[in-house]
Amino acid sequence: MTREVGWGAVKAKVKGFSASKLVNLVRDLYQASAENRQFLRGRLLHSAADLERYRSQVTDAVFPDPVSRKPVRVGEAERLIRHYRLSTGDQAGAVDLMLAMVEAGTEQAVDLGYANEAYFASLERVLESAVDALPSLPESARPSVVQRLRLVVKRAESTGWGYGDAVREITMPAISPRQNPGRRAALAARDRERLGTGRRSALRPTEDWPETSGQPRRAQ
Repeated sequence: MTREVGWGAVKAKVKGFSASKLVNLVRDLYQASAENRQFLRGRLLHSAADLERYRSQVTDAVFPDPVSRKPVRVGEAERLIRHYRLSTGDQAGAVDLMLAMVEAGTEQAVDLGYANEAYFASLERVLESAVDALPSLPESARPSVVQRLRLVVKRAESTGWGYGDAVREITMPAISPRQNPGRRAALAARDRERLGTGRRSALRPTEDWPETSGQPRRAQ
């Protein structure tokens, strides 16, 4: 079986390139796909418009227009967030996208009665990543994040599958930092037992749960 060429071999090859050859390589990558263009713009010409484009794509992946009958693509939303963070290094923007994903997913659960255990588990993982990232944000950015978390908690109260309780527990360290954080660990243990799977970090490559197309399933 042929061994796949890794980054080390590519790096060694690129090191010998002249400046003009490197520019030509970047040009070819830019022209190769829309995703490459989005990545290079984020890395080299980052602007607020980039974040808005990613936010729109994340929201559409998690909560597509029901009339369009597009599938729910939670894995694609998580991939876009990873892509944005790698491209821009913008932690605050990445947290914004995490919250946009959770907000859209929660809205879909409330508005359409969407009920899928793996779906809620993905939203919980991403929400936990956003809460864990809060201390790394500039102090000026934290109040707006906390306010969005409060709104998600309120919105999630009417959902099933224990999602509303999970959201309340996960956000507690940010919303009520004096509360015992051990309760969140207990909730995570409960969910691991419920799902029969080990805890996986959000925003890292994982096997995605099966995509769902057509009309969402109503909560029982």
